[in-house]
Amino acid sequence: MNKEQLSSWYSVLLSSLIFLHALLLFLLFWQDQVNLPWAFQLLGRFHPLILHIPIGLGILLPFVHLLRRPLGEHAFYLSFRFVLYLTAFFAAITALFGFFLSQESGFEPELLVFHQWSGLAVAWIYLVFLLLFDRLLVNPSQAFIGSLLGVVILAAAGHGGANITHGENYLLELWRPEKEIKAPTGESALFEGAIQPILEKKCVSCHNDQKTKGQLNMSSVAKMLEGGKHGDLWKAGDVSQSLFLKRAHLPMEHKEHMPPKGKSQLTPDEILLLEAWVKDGASMDKKIKAYAPALQVSQLVARLFATPASIEIPKREYPFSAASESDLEEVNSPFCSVYPLSSDAPALQADFYVAKRFELKTLENLSKVAEQVVGINLAKMPIKDENLNMLSQFSNLEKLNLNFTEIQGANLKALLANKKLLSLSLSGTKITASQLQALISQLPQLKEVFIWNTNIPLEQIASWKNTYPKIRWEQGFVPSEEKLMINPPILVNENFFLGPQEKVIYKHTIQGTSIHYTLEKDQEPDSLGTLITTGPIDIPFFTVVKALATKPGWLASKVVKNTFYKYRFVPDSVYLMTKPELKWQAKGGSTLKDLVQGKRDTRGLANDTWIGFQQQDADALFEFKQAKNMKGITVSYLRKQDSNIFPPLEIEIWGGNSATSLKKLASVKPEQPEENGGYSPQAINIPLPLGTYTHYRMLAKRIKRFPAYVKDKANPAIIKLDEVLFY
Repeated sequence: MNKEQLSSWYSVLLSSLIFLHALLLFLLFWQDQVNLPWAFQLLGRFHPLILHIPIGLGILLPFVHLLRRPLGEHAFYLSFRFVLYLTAFFAAITALFGFFLSQESGFEPELLVFHQWSGLAVAWIYLVFLLLFDRLLVNPSQAFIGSLLGVVILAAAGHGGANITHGENYLLELWRPEKEIKAPTGESALFEGAIQPILEKKCVSCHNDQKTKGQLNMSSVAKMLEGGKHGDLWKAGDVSQSLFLKRAHLPMEHKEHMPPKGKSQLTPDEILLLEAWVKDGASMDKKIKAYAPALQVSQLVARLFATPASIEIPKREYPFSAASESDLEEVNSPFCSVYPLSSDAPALQADFYVAKRFELKTLENLSKVAEQVVGINLAKMPIKDENLNMLSQFSNLEKLNLNFTEIQGANLKALLANKKLLSLSLSGTKITASQLQALISQLPQLKEVFIWNTNIPLEQIASWKNTYPKIRWEQGFVPSEEKLMINPPILVNENFFLGPQEKVIYKHTIQGTSIHYTLEKDQEPDSLGTLITTGPIDIPFFTVVKALATKPGWLASKVVKNTFYKYRFVPDSVYLMTKPELKWQAKGGSTLKDLVQGKRDTRGLANDTWIGFQQQDADALFEFKQAKNMKGITVSYLRKQDSNIFPPLEIEIWGGNSATSLKKLASVKPEQPEENGGYSPQAINIPLPLGTYTHYRMLAKRIKRFPAYVKDKANPAIIKLDEVLFY
């Protein structure tokens, strides 16, 4: 390539660089209005990869300048100019890809702003360097200072990026003494002494105040308990439904495996300790020494933290040999985990998961390792009285969990074959005192019995405590003069759009609990005047259901509120008579009948759940192939006054048996907000007079005059609609 061709290429490259820098400035100043397609978001994922190129080239520039004399003036000029052009080009591309990446959620705004502008500064300083290249090269010291200045700004931008990725003041952590983690003792709370240090070491780097991947912040207990966009981090007592453990067990190559591939992974002992903590109830205060021996908490803590002798670790000797590897492989399945209680003992624990996938043959199959099994967890499995005989094969069984199974107690005597039983859990079952009495009197080694949430009288339990003082009786909460608040009802429904035959269902885990509810807008549920559920609750149309739980001896729970949308018919076709705004067109007319609840906007992602109108009123025609007699129509809309999104001023409903022959059926005026406010989905039920029609038209009119509290009155008000439901 001759000199003229090279100059031509440099000229094209310089023009491209000027365009890229102008584009970067535009994007940064108008980033709140930018909505990137997914392809550009994909390019943003390459930002961490290419950012090392301008860093390396920027550091190379001062060294090229130092070789000025050995290279000679001409060779130095060509080399320095070539490296400078490459540095400027890749600095601009890196900044652009970084902007694409910034459109994803989960970054701390203050840190992101600093990194964005420092990255732009890097790109601009090398562009200015190029534009002044010939002038600076006349004075060698000025060129050298310019290249060093580029390195300094590169370091500042890199420090900002490290703060986002690894936490604030990441680079300075090298000069700080490492936080000393004291080995926990038996008196230490398990969470504070062992669980929290594991989470801080393996999880907090991606889930902290500066970087909240998945909207999850694990920098404090309070923030952990808030969960993330996928729900709660753990479910006390249920390992299989605890999100962070499910993610840890996924294959390493799975995109949802946690910690991510390339990060420090949880060790087998750490996973076992986290599972034991969750299985026992995920207590924040329970001491290490208080955990049942079968959970092996002390042993796991000792191995993980090199526990000193202050934690006593009992050495168990078993009179049987270990099971073969082939037998262990045969008895393990996706819904039954059989594993050694410790690495140096032959004893096995068998845990069953997912009640719907439980099979008796899996329990029968444990006969291959029956001698080694000392613990079986069948909690919440569909085990019945007639199945208890299958447990007689486990001659060394020490711990049996039958909590919330279907046993009635008629065949409880079958457990007499398990003479070595130390711990028996029967909570949430329908056993009687006489049935349990016949069993415990003949199990001499029994040390703990769990019978909370059963119908066994408190007087009987008090008598047993005197008769069998060596047995620890776990009976749950015992009512006293001090009343505790019962937990709220649990909503069973997963979908808030209910079809013709669907109803609202609440449940409660504590027996004897009553659930009171109201469907009235201006009424709160109480323990006296409101309705009590005896089964599913039928609602006629869009309704806010308010419910609370009560039980004698307890304070009433907090009120839970759930919004449900009811429909009887879904239109066959929807035609938009007016055009929505291009940026809020969602899925067109089908948005109004797709039964997908409107979602909040997420920066950088398209939202196709709300359809928006600003220049025209919202006008839609709904067609049914067969005429329908509607009782009413529900219109779901958004209130977000701080963005000029207001309820319709008026909604008209028209009906008829053709698109050209319609008459007005109803007209309502939704309540208008009296003060400024943020995101608030709303809905209104519109009763209709008797009539059977094939076509219905909905006209939602925009407000023309803003309230006094609206600051931006330059643009028309916006109507955003979600669903139009027919009941």
